Amino acid sequence: MTPKDTEPLLRQMLHDARVDEVCPEPTIAWEVFKKFVAVPVECARDYLFFQAGDGYPEYGLDGYFGFVREFEMRGVSGDEPVWFEQVHIEFKVPHVLRLSVRTVTLFSVDFPDYGAFFAAVEQLPEFRVGLAFQGFVLSVYHTGV
Repeated sequence: MTPKDTEPLLRQMLHDARVDEVCPEPTIAWEVFKKFVAVPVECARDYLFFQAGDGYPEYGLDGYFGFVREFEMRGVSGDEPVWFEQVHIEFKVPHVLRLSVRTVTLFSVDFPDYGAFFAAVEQLPEFRVGLAFQGFVLSVYHTGV
């Protein structure tokens, strides 16, 4: 599976778990994400991120609460990374609402394995606030960075 194939798969996994795009449930999406990261993808390495924050509503930037899997891609020679691709489960906070959490990003590379990363994310107060938040708009997408 290539990184570009991951978005349709992730969407299907979320659909199968009954994650409603209109009124999404972050707790279920988190469990889907933890299963999704076990799916092998053709890449040099992959990493995980957890991100949350209020954005900058005064500049029209929504708040966010999300899970990201990033794929390090290399050229044919296998030298230095050529590019990165990401697939996101992002819960956006509409302008009129606030998540009311500090901006936080946790990276899986800072932990010995994904299990330790998941446990650390689940201990964050920002994560617990996000799980309880009502009013998210769900966005699932693939991008190059």
